[in-house]
Amino acid sequence: MPRRKIPTKAELIQLQKLYKTDEKIAERLGNVSPHLVAYWRRKKNIPKHSFPKFSEAEIRELWERFGDDYRCGLELGISKAAFYNWRRRYSLKEKPAFLKLEQLELDLGGPRKLVGKKYHYGRRTIAQKILGERAGLDKIEEGQFITVEPDLAMSHMNTIEVIDEFQKTGLNYVWNPNRIVIPLDCRSPFLSNNSTGVQKALREFVKRQNIKHFYDLREGACHQVVIEKGHILPGQLALGTDSHTTLYGAIGAFATGIDAVEMAAVWATGEIWLRVPETIKIMINGKTPRGVYARDIILFIAKKLTAGGAAYKAIEFNGSAVAQMSISERLTLTSMAQEMGAKAAICPFDSTTRRYFVGRTKMPYRPALADKDAVYYESYEFNIDSLIPQVACPHSIDNVRPVAEVEGLPVNQVVIGSSSSGRFDDLRLAADIIKSREVHPDVQLLILPGSRSIYLEALKKGLIRAFVEAGAVVMNPQSEPCLNGPQHLLSDGERCLATTCRNYRGQMGSDNAEIYLASPATAAASAIRGVITDPTRFV
Repeated sequence: MPRRKIPTKAELIQLQKLYKTDEKIAERLGNVSPHLVAYWRRKKNIPKHSFPKFSEAEIRELWERFGDDYRCGLELGISKAAFYNWRRRYSLKEKPAFLKLEQLELDLGGPRKLVGKKYHYGRRTIAQKILGERAGLDKIEEGQFITVEPDLAMSHMNTIEVIDEFQKTGLNYVWNPNRIVIPLDCRSPFLSNNSTGVQKALREFVKRQNIKHFYDLREGACHQVVIEKGHILPGQLALGTDSHTTLYGAIGAFATGIDAVEMAAVWATGEIWLRVPETIKIMINGKTPRGVYARDIILFIAKKLTAGGAAYKAIEFNGSAVAQMSISERLTLTSMAQEMGAKAAICPFDSTTRRYFVGRTKMPYRPALADKDAVYYESYEFNIDSLIPQVACPHSIDNVRPVAEVEGLPVNQVVIGSSSSGRFDDLRLAADIIKSREVHPDVQLLILPGSRSIYLEALKKGLIRAFVEAGAVVMNPQSEPCLNGPQHLLSDGERCLATTCRNYRGQMGSDNAEIYLASPATAAASAIRGVITDPTRFV
């Protein structure tokens, strides 16, 4: 590998102005340690902090926009007290004038919307903020084409295709090995590929490029591994060679899928052009009824929006019900949003997200929050107080009906797991229903933990034992049932109830088989009785 040219003093000062810390500068340069950057600084007499972390203009702009230390701190990824200290440092003590006026407004019976009203905010959605920052633009419009640099480039089972395309560029080294993540899983075509050199070529490429974030087949579903390891953070941009990359939006990131050719271009140049999508705001309010879970909620929404109702749109999930959801439940929302055609799906950053990353990463991050007057393409509001368990019937994600309407249909196979519903919370829910019971003799129950860490936690808590004693088949961590084993494929006329993402014709074998999608609770209850069953009386 050629020796890296040492940056000049002017270049180091410019990098420090942009990235502030030695760690971020090292990441930007690639194949450089923070200690080496610190050594260069000392040799060139550059102090560790030549510039303040947040400029006066940046603090003033946020203060004038929100006028609240907590909201401003969320924007910067710091605490309320920390933002207050920055504000005092720049002598910003008075409330913004427009906030004072808003507090004095009286409702005299006039119209709420005033003609010619001036907007005091940026009117930007979360998607616009993240894309605008990655493009280096203060203002972007929906439909605009921009060039962005991603924070994460993920490829999984089609990595060998990406490598082939990258090698056609004639380049020897990838753009930034620290931002490339390659997690494989059981669905990788290597398992059925007759060419024994494919795996060897991939691993040699990873070593040659010094790609540290490579996770072999044993680690589990690609998306679950990325989230668990903290490779994508709130406010960042992720690209992946899988359509369900939208899942990362659960932690407040903008994430979208691209193909192998596009990913090869990202590896080569570090950039890709994207069209800024319009954003659909979905408000989910109310209290979740007994027997209803995130999967039921997103299926109900899919029925209303239809399979292509959010084509090349970003979906922003809001509302009291979303605020009460765990990260695990939000991951189900954002992964299934892709089935409605969404380019990205985002749950706003909040205290739940902040707690999730405590101890998971030491890297600083800067969440993005929508402006108070953000403009949306469409807005929907759903109240789930009276929602009942839902099921997606063959052969479309929007062919959704209440479980009660199809209750009693015999099933031959039940699948609980995958990247969309294979987390510990999902397995615990299913195990609580199955424990001390037996799987129906006519049903084959497959359990797919989302990752190795989930598998180990389920082992420690006794969930795996409960599944095995009930007669289930516990498979290795993966995103979907391995289609290489004929014992798990559906034959003509067979029916499967699964917690996976899709129920297309031929998805699990025969074109004449039927696939129903439901929550882990519905799947577990159905596995016990041998027919599609409403789980309400089991939970």
